[in-house]
Amino acid sequence: MKFDEHGHAIWTPRTLYDLAKNDPLRLVNHYLMGGTPRAFPDYACYCDFLEAVADRTGIHPRNLYLRGSCHIGFSIAPKPKVWTAMRSDGPDPSDLDLVIVDPEYFTRFERDVRWWEDRNPEGSLQGRASRDFVRRRQDRQFNYCRDEALPASICIHHQDTMRRVAEMKHCGLYRKLSAFVYPDWLSARRRYEYDLQELIRGVES
Repeated sequence: MKFDEHGHAIWTPRTLYDLAKNDPLRLVNHYLMGGTPRAFPDYACYCDFLEAVADRTGIHPRNLYLRGSCHIGFSIAPKPKVWTAMRSDGPDPSDLDLVIVDPEYFTRFERDVRWWEDRNPEGSLQGRASRDFVRRRQDRQFNYCRDEALPASICIHHQDTMRRVAEMKHCGLYRKLSAFVYPDWLSARRRYEYDLQELIRGVES
């Protein structure tokens, strides 16, 4: 594995797939949780983005990274879009999927969600609200929260922060910014290891 002059990993889907099968821990620790994401032209722009998030959340930049196609350059979700290239043009460019690893931020996030769920039990919800409730329950199995499944009325500061940082266009164009919030690095790593196992199962089937 090599990096270009801007810190982007140089790989093909086959390179990543082989690493996922033969050395998944190295792939996660050294490549998927580090380096310059493909969505950013260079490392300096990426650092500016991390600083913008850090300034508004109080979380150290080293506790932030991007995951998914915006980092790798293509999707590793088995269905329906495995190996699909990151979208950089058109009306709907690929999102930025931010990972936040911070126990206090996670606790505040989860506390607000639980408060809302106590007052809005699953049986009283319909449509998207019901589907999001199920997604949050599934996410808890991996010990994380994601803001895409949040009720609109909670975690307002977080949602405002994601919108404002996205509007700064550090990667050269507007990309929607969403977050996955973990209490610790082990939980974040285990989720990526699970994603790689799903990728291997999907490709082999």
